[in-house]
Amino acid sequence: MSRNTAHEIGIVHYPGAQVACILGLTDLFGVASRTALDQRRSGHPLRVTHWQPIHGRDANLSCVYDSAPHGRPQPRTLIIPPTMVDLPDPDVPAGVASWVRNRHAAGATLVSLCSGAFILAETGLVDGQSVATHQICAGALAKRFPQIVVDTNRRIIDHGDIITAGGFLAWVDVGLFLVDRILGPAMRAETARFVLSDPAAGEARYFTGFAPPQTHRDRAVLKAQEWVHMRDGRGVSLAAMATAAGLERRTLLRRFATATGMTPIEYCRAVRIARARELLEGGDTSQKQIAQSLGYKDVASFARVFRKAVGSAPGTSRKRFGRNGISPTDFATKDSSRQKRRIFAPAALDQNELRELTPAHQRHL
Repeated sequence: MSRNTAHEIGIVHYPGAQVACILGLTDLFGVASRTALDQRRSGHPLRVTHWQPIHGRDANLSCVYDSAPHGRPQPRTLIIPPTMVDLPDPDVPAGVASWVRNRHAAGATLVSLCSGAFILAETGLVDGQSVATHQICAGALAKRFPQIVVDTNRRIIDHGDIITAGGFLAWVDVGLFLVDRILGPAMRAETARFVLSDPAAGEARYFTGFAPPQTHRDRAVLKAQEWVHMRDGRGVSLAAMATAAGLERRTLLRRFATATGMTPIEYCRAVRIARARELLEGGDTSQKQIAQSLGYKDVASFARVFRKAVGSAPGTSRKRFGRNGISPTDFATKDSSRQKRRIFAPAALDQNELRELTPAHQRHL
């Protein structure tokens, strides 16, 4: 296996970028690449490079790290990470956006995470398109770039050559998403098992208060889970989940319960509630907007389901855990100890909860 066949993933280390995200992705891709080499499942392991303007605001970025130096580095996938505290300086994209735009013109797939969408938007490549970001920076993004459609209801939006993501620890979602795309579902599953080897310990959670069971070895169920994650559990039918998994519905029901310990409806409910907690605790979105975005017919229905799952009312959760508008990447370390104190325990849905769904949603999970 020659190194020059590796799929190179570049990460843009612009001024203010979150170093923890850059290093975390580097480690995740390193795990995937080493596993692929050890198991000889892929002839195309991953090469990770970091790109940085040497003099702060230079338009020409230099490669400052290369996991497998061999020949001239040229990223085929380029990730724009989020900032650590403040939103990206408006002057930073002026020096970086042209380089990112040129990389895209050369064939690179672009990926932005949370506030990294500001730099992506500066390139003009997503004008008129939907862009995912975190709820906390959505308003500022829409105001600065009115030509794009800001969408906080989807964690990942895939336009093929451009991928955007938002949400707490979205880099884990995106990292595994890219491993699946580049190395295949088997390597994604192996990487997830390593990265999420102890979900109860709280090192890596996709959603606030909920650690999706992903250390099992059922690739079809993993596909169904990822499909649900990308839709935040909203409006998901059993038939659609089965199609995403490539299984018959009865087979999915059996294998999903075996792999996750939950039924599909319990799992989707857990994802919706976790997403609701993220919105409540990370911004000032009204309960009505949250309820509507997650498919509940009204605030009262949402509040009853939320209280049953979490043990407190939505308003109480916001008052207790709200982050008062600080940046989504800044609260990552602040949130780790609290996440470890509670693991979401799925409870069976009763008839009262089922009646809280609209007739249309009764046809979905």
